[in-house]
Amino acid sequence: MTIDMTLWILCAAVLLLAGFVKGVIGLGLPTISVGLLGLVMTPLQAAALLVIPNLVTNIWQLAIGEPVAALIRRLWPLLAGIAFGTLVGALPLPPTPRAGLSSRSALFWWSIR
Repeated sequence: MTIDMTLWILCAAVLLLAGFVKGVIGLGLPTISVGLLGLVMTPLQAAALLVIPNLVTNIWQLAIGEPVAALIRRLWPLLAGIAFGTLVGALPLPPTPRAGLSSRSALFWWSIR
């Protein structure tokens, strides 16, 4: 499978734009990137393309920001609400047979990561 230069340039431009937005307001890299890249590729491909850039920017933001303990003290009500809301919202979902992991527990662990 060959990827032409136009797609490489488009991906770089989208990531630069999304990185600029994340640098200005502190969030939005995945939202903007998947939305724009979804115009030229499947959303699954766009999300897979963003794993490394998103991880790098999140680690960078964590390294230069407030200490983690201070963030947890400040944001614990929000984090607890997200975990609780995910559990309550996942109750109507049917269990999945894959390796004993239900969709409810997968959503819960994803929400607290």
